Amino acid sequence: MEKDERGFVIKRLEKYFDVPNGGVVDNPPIDVGGSSAHYRPRGRGEPSAPDIAIFPGLAIIPKPPTPPPHPQRRFARRAPPRISRHREIPPVNKTGRPHARIMCEIAVSQRYQSGNRGQYGWNPKCIRWMQQQYVRCVFGVKIYDPRATRNAVGQLHRCMIARLWTRQAAPIPERHIAVAGLPGVYYEEWNFGTHDYYTGALTACIGSGLINYQVNIPVQEVFWNPSIIGGSPSIAGYVIAVPGVVTAPNFIIDLYQIQQVVLQNQEN
Repeated sequence: MEKDERGFVIKRLEKYFDVPNGGVVDNPPIDVGGSSAHYRPRGRGEPSAPDIAIFPGLAIIPKPPTPPPHPQRRFARRAPPRISRHREIPPVNKTGRPHARIMCEIAVSQRYQSGNRGQYGWNPKCIRWMQQQYVRCVFGVKIYDPRATRNAVGQLHRCMIARLWTRQAAPIPERHIAVAGLPGVYYEEWNFGTHDYYTGALTACIGSGLINYQVNIPVQEVFWNPSIIGGSPSIAGYVIAVPGVVTAPNFIIDLYQIQQVVLQNQEN
């Protein structure tokens, strides 16, 4: 059973990703899904799911045709197995919906790195999603165990880090850290708990609206959908078309608010 703080953080993030829909509930331009089953990148058809998946609305990028099933053998008692669609270009999720463009992974009990018993860690899972070209960004939050000391209102201090993996043509050296083995993929990190994860000191994440603790993700990444030429996406000169009904250029995540959601819902 997962802890309350994880579930409440997921719900709060879903609301941030819903803001550019401008209050549109039915058939919005951006669909914010939960743990949507996808195919694991380079995983030979194995399933995998993020905690949150952000899709282009089906009115913007509709489902591709479903491939015909295997022919059923005469007198067979069972229907033939569904054809795995993990090799399709453009890629789809397990239900045949166009692949999510942004993934979110929230870890509390999940380890940072993979364990010895086949447990997949938070950091490698986030990186793995970026192996799929149609995943444009991955946002991850790792929440560490509560510490022994308390803040002024009696809540246990806690270390938390957030990372945003993106594809950058012109990375900023002091801001973007390259990911080994994935050319063009970089991540940024925010240390936003009440205690610094690396030093144990109090952090400066002490209020809402602090620019150093805001995560900005371009909304246009949700609509990345270049033409397919020769079996692969043609990105030369490609410009993303953003629907006119989208009301904001960026998803803005206030990490102080995420910190507060954790502190308010943890066992104190």
